[in-house]
Amino acid sequence: MPSTPDDLQRLLAPTYLDDVHALTVADIRRMRAECQEAEGALSYLRRLIQGRMDIVHTYLERPDGAEAPDLSSVVDNLAGIMAGSGRPSGPGRNPVLFSPDTDDMAAMTTELDAILGADEIAQLATLDAGRLGELADRLRTLENRVSAERRGLHERIDTLQAELVERHKSGRASVDGLLS
Repeated sequence: MPSTPDDLQRLLAPTYLDDVHALTVADIRRMRAECQEAEGALSYLRRLIQGRMDIVHTYLERPDGAEAPDLSSVVDNLAGIMAGSGRPSGPGRNPVLFSPDTDDMAAMTTELDAILGADEIAQLATLDAGRLGELADRLRTLENRVSAERRGLHERIDTLQAELVERHKSGRASVDGLLS
């Protein structure tokens, strides 16, 4: 799995698909698989970001004058908080990875943890609306970037898949190769 920003940058580089028509079927499949794995990891990261955004908004959107909820009540209501976010669902692709290896995710979660780490979540009740709004904005910016990166990977996956389909339709790839 592409586990570093450098790996992701390589997959998203404009030159990644150069000469795709000259590659072997095995190379195209390998490239598609690495893009799918990276997309799965980014999808998981995006869900982590959205979860933290939902928690921040729980504190940010409380009624004026209402006391901030304590962390234990937020944890008790977490499923409802995340279900009620009103956020549209993703593009409907089946994820390749439901939960990437946590060692591989460490490099990808560094930026998220720098914005709002697990230890800082416990301190949200002490923050004022301005600081909570700033956290929400930073999380939204990160979520937007991760979503754009996922879209870029989707485009590459679609291009690679289309190349494989075209080769099979035109006879440039064997039907036996579909089974391997």
